Amino acid sequence: MKVKDLCDEEKIGIHFIEKNFEGTYWESCADFVSQNWEREIDSLSAKQAAWFTKILDDCVEAKIEGEKQMEWD
Repeated sequence: MKVKDLCDEEKIGIHFIEKNFEGTYWESCADFVSQNWEREIDSLSAKQAAWFTKILDDCVEAKIEGEKQMEWD
C-alpha cells in the first residue's frame, strides 16, 4: 500500500494539509507527504512511517472534530 492510498482512504490530500494548517512544522509535513506520495509504506523507515502515521492521525482527528474544512485536491 502506498502513502497516497492511505490518504485517499481518509480523504486527506496534500492540499488539505497545506490549506488547513499553518507553520513550519505543517509545511514540513506537507513536503514529506508530497515527496513520498507514491512510495510504498513498507519502504519507509520506521521513523518515517511513524511520522506519516502521526500526520495522518492529526489530520483525521481535525477533520472529525470539525475544526478544519476538508479541502480535497
